[in-house]
Amino acid sequence: MSPSTNSRTEVANTSYSAANFASVFAVLNTFSAAIRVPDIQEPEDLDTVVRCTDDTKALRELALTLLAAAVDRKAKSLPTEDQWPKLCSSLAAGSAVHLLKGLEVPEDAAESLDEFVAQPSAVRVDVLYWFCEIALMNNTVIKALIDGECERERKPASASTNTATNDALVRLTPLVEIAKQRYWLFGNNTRQLYLESLSQKGKGRLELLAQSLEEFAAVAADLRAQRSHAQKELADRLDTEVVPFLEKQERKRERVERALQRQAIAAANVHLYETRTRKRQRVNYNVDEDISYDF
Repeated sequence: MSPSTNSRTEVANTSYSAANFASVFAVLNTFSAAIRVPDIQEPEDLDTVVRCTDDTKALRELALTLLAAAVDRKAKSLPTEDQWPKLCSSLAAGSAVHLLKGLEVPEDAAESLDEFVAQPSAVRVDVLYWFCEIALMNNTVIKALIDGECERERKPASASTNTATNDALVRLTPLVEIAKQRYWLFGNNTRQLYLESLSQKGKGRLELLAQSLEEFAAVAADLRAQRSHAQKELADRLDTEVVPFLEKQERKRERVERALQRQAIAAANVHLYETRTRKRQRVNYNVDEDISYDF
């Protein structure tokens, strides 16, 4: 999904737990260094995967990836489908069994990967959520990321840092809950603000409110115009935490674009330069070789 001037997008969520779905996406998005699922960049991508009925390859890969994270698998390769029942049984027999309480996880979902895929989307989401919760407790890479973040937040904020949210891992709990509406803030190198309705009429929907700098500014202005003190406080948080982060990312993007333009011009111009000597000498015009393109 590319940012637009009005990217209000809804994820239909009538067949599974919105909160568990949001938690799965938050884990995938936040801990991408430990859980690599490149095809899932937005909640809509995850929704497509968990609802699949024909091509189940993406769902199988996602389930095996999260299972590997839950069992803290050291090998770079994913578990095989034959290992599914044994690994699921080991998780269910361990200390994480209490996490199954309240989840729709029938026993046959652990018998084979095929049985898991055959389950309705509500069961699929709950199983993936279960894997995520265990991974947060047991995965050494994820724990190192969390511990590092906690250590950084314990240090006094520098003068150049607006809030701890600028550099912190995105929260795995809602940003705030106001009048039967729950706000979720997702993103690592980006930020997306989602609204979850808790009312009976709209229950089970995630709506994308903002993901660009302009959209966050517009949402903050709209919240500030409301009468509720809680909405005004949320507007202040967006202005002080999210907007500066996005402005910083935009400046980085502009610097990279300028560097790419300089490199393109240099590559299109003369590659062999006639020096004052009698020999042609190759000259390197790549002045930005060491620039980092990571946002």
